[in-house]
Amino acid sequence: MSQQACETVKVRGERASNCCMELRNQEEDAKRETPADARCCQTCQLTIRVVIAITTILVSGLILCFVLFATWTAAPEVDQTSKTSGEELMMMMMMEERVQQCQQQRHDVDLMLHAATQDSRCSLCPDGWRWWRSHCYFFSVGLQKDRRWNESDEFCLQHNSSLAVIKDSAEMEFIQSVMRKFPYLPFPWIGLTDAKQEGQWLWLDGTDIQHYMPVTVEWDADHRDCADLRGGGSLFASSCEAYGPWACKRDS
Repeated sequence: MSQQACETVKVRGERASNCCMELRNQEEDAKRETPADARCCQTCQLTIRVVIAITTILVSGLILCFVLFATWTAAPEVDQTSKTSGEELMMMMMMEERVQQCQQQRHDVDLMLHAATQDSRCSLCPDGWRWWRSHCYFFSVGLQKDRRWNESDEFCLQHNSSLAVIKDSAEMEFIQSVMRKFPYLPFPWIGLTDAKQEGQWLWLDGTDIQHYMPVTVEWDADHRDCADLRGGGSLFASSCEAYGPWACKRDS
């Protein structure tokens, strides 16, 4: 069993306390933010909400326009020999014009939304992190040198996160989809270890390995106390002293 990994689990409460102290310091720094910066970010966030609401309305209107136009043009003629009345022609022209207006308005709103999201203070995740389902993920591949499990966990803690605790198959697939984009398939460290008690694999939130999903750790052995993620959603036991990439997870 890795003594270093065991010590990491035992002092996790103390490190979590230090993390809370860092968060309080960050909150105090945030309070010293200039009124202009605060107003800018609030305005940006409000603009995004308004633009999204307008986009939803316009898309609904655009769909309705297309449905009405398609229904009108597809309607069978009662009298094939009769000419379309002036009123019918006017109605068709108005509907075509309305569809064009909806398309132009949608284009304008897309431009507004793109401009509103350029302010970095309104970004959901820090630079280099990926957003997915209300969480931010950091994948060290290509950005950081490989580290041991404890060192990887320390990096995550320093960034107000932890090694990834995978809670369902959708999250597993998301992480796997990111892994498949690299030139080679990495085996990142995740927040799973049996350093506290051999054979009892626990996520870093204290839950049993099968609390969220029916998964197991392969290659388990006394000297392999830390888990990494491999292809097909498989988890493998490795020596905590081995060097490898890692995946951090935090709330957005």
